[in-house]
Amino acid sequence: MIHATCHTADNVRCIEFDATPWFNEADAPSIIDLAQRGWTSTAIADSLEHRQGYERLHDLVEYAAKRLQLESLEDPTWETFECVVDEPEAVAWLEKNRPNVAARIP
Repeated sequence: MIHATCHTADNVRCIEFDATPWFNEADAPSIIDLAQRGWTSTAIADSLEHRQGYERLHDLVEYAAKRLQLESLEDPTWETFECVVDEPEAVAWLEKNRPNVAARIP
């Protein structure tokens, strides 16, 4: 299991979830990009939010879109939510399950 945490920019909502399915399905460039971004990306939540068992993640993304999106209109680079992956767990999982990708992580 690869733990991840998502929280809204206003810190009203925060959840923990298993990001392993994303790592299982993501292409190598996406995983390398995640590592280069400090193991932080909204793409993980966007990818998993509609899966069964990830309803709370969907609720967080929906809240961020509906409640915080208006505030981001002034600054389109402002992220309404953030997801952070546990780096040691991610690297260990990659080394075991996708060693070809792990070898490319800076």
